Amino acid sequence: MKMCNTEAMKRIKELEEKKNQLIYNENRSCTVSYKEGEEKTPTKYDYVKTRKEIAAIDQTVRKIKHALAQANCSVFVDGFDMTIGEALVYLAQLTAEYRRLDNLTDRDKLSRRITANGVIEYTECLYDPDKVEKEQQALYGKICKLQVAIDRANLNHNLEIE
Repeated sequence: MKMCNTEAMKRIKELEEKKNQLIYNENRSCTVSYKEGEEKTPTKYDYVKTRKEIAAIDQTVRKIKHALAQANCSVFVDGFDMTIGEALVYLAQLTAEYRRLDNLTDRDKLSRRITANGVIEYTECLYDPDKVEKEQQALYGKICKLQVAIDRANLNHNLEIE
């Protein structure tokens, strides 16, 4: 079966939801309560069938995830000279750096306050918050370009899943 990386990721999500539904239904119907002298209400629960269905889903998910892992290690992202896997790590690093810069841009270059005992205290940034803000904006642009390149690689690369 052929599908692009994005389709594969969506397929995994569908299969995991189906598995969760099977488990939910199993938990709901794997027991029956009845009073002494009453007949048990018949259910459609089948332990063996449920195990087989879950095992089949797990096997399919393993195959898809294996194919995705191989693609992440071998498919390159246009314009970044790195594989999808490396690009995903890089994206997380850039996003973390963006958040750190966000904290730095929230400060004033120079601020003052009066302490509890009436002394004026100054706090000065040892960097230029305006320059950090420009760096952060450039970083945001890089994050967006990288995300689009990863998405494009995931859409354009087809997996062969056995």
